[in-house]
Amino acid sequence: MDWVESWRGKIGLSDIGLLERLSIGSDGDPIMTSSSSTGRVSKPLPGPTPNPGSVLTVRRTIGELNIEEEMTKLGIYKEESPSVGDLRAILDEYDEAPKPPQGSPSTEPIAEGWLREALRIAVRRFGVMALPVDVIVETIHGRHDLDDELVEGWLETQYQLGKLVKIYGGTREGFGPSPIWLDAV
Repeated sequence: MDWVESWRGKIGLSDIGLLERLSIGSDGDPIMTSSSSTGRVSKPLPGPTPNPGSVLTVRRTIGELNIEEEMTKLGIYKEESPSVGDLRAILDEYDEAPKPPQGSPSTEPIAEGWLREALRIAVRRFGVMALPVDVIVETIHGRHDLDDELVEGWLETQYQLGKLVKIYGGTREGFGPSPIWLDAV
């Protein structure tokens, strides 16, 4: 504010207009005010005075932190992509084939139901957002009427319809569920 006041004086605007405060506190009083460019009056900050001594100091040698161990202590677990065996074991417990979402056109409703359920398990139980194509193909193998050679093309079609998202990961390609398709009724 002092800088602005000095420039107002230099260019001859000190008698014209007024300065409006930009910051006000929760009580409507200005946090910083200027008393005709002589100095600033600061309002005290809310809360207790900071005490740097109450902050714990943790010193480690560089490179000695075991991130996985510390994350486990906090209850954060590293995401692991499920294996084909894990997914098939869970899907084998189903009494009947899952149904695809209603109102969504489908050329292969049985395959789409199994695909959706496999991806739902991957996302909700294992915390991964996509599965590699070969894992998807093996997981739903024998649960649909498509030939195994056609499944990859069918997955690409599901991607083009907006039901899946494509993930590129180095040498492997994968697909994840579109949130709208995964949560549809």
